[in-house]
Amino acid sequence: MKTIAVVLAICFVGAMALTDEQKAKLAEHKAVCITETGVDAQVVENAKNGNWADGDEKLECFSACMLKRIGIMRPDGSISEEVTRQKAPTDIPKEKIDDVINKCKGTTGANDCKKAANLAKCFIENKSFNVLTH
Repeated sequence: MKTIAVVLAICFVGAMALTDEQKAKLAEHKAVCITETGVDAQVVENAKNGNWADGDEKLECFSACMLKRIGIMRPDGSISEEVTRQKAPTDIPKEKIDDVINKCKGTTGANDCKKAANLAKCFIENKSFNVLTH
């Protein structure tokens, strides 16, 4: 699978276009979500490198945790299109961003964890750019 992008980019991307403050905040979110979900840090690193562990409930819940902490997923599990747009790079045409959001905004799942994982996969399959860089 391609490099984790869009939704999970915010979770996994190290230094791409992020300020030191943003990197520190992401590292904090990542540490909290690893602790809360009990996901193996190596599984997160594998996902970062394109090896998504399908069916790994802890990784799915890690995704939901991260998305909620950064505001893309609201506490009720709905997706904030506004926040997703705000996280997109300014050099990507609005139409491309809207296209990906529109294709993925109806993503569902049996629970927030499954929904977050399905959303991440939808973004990965439909993107041609990293949507979240900050």
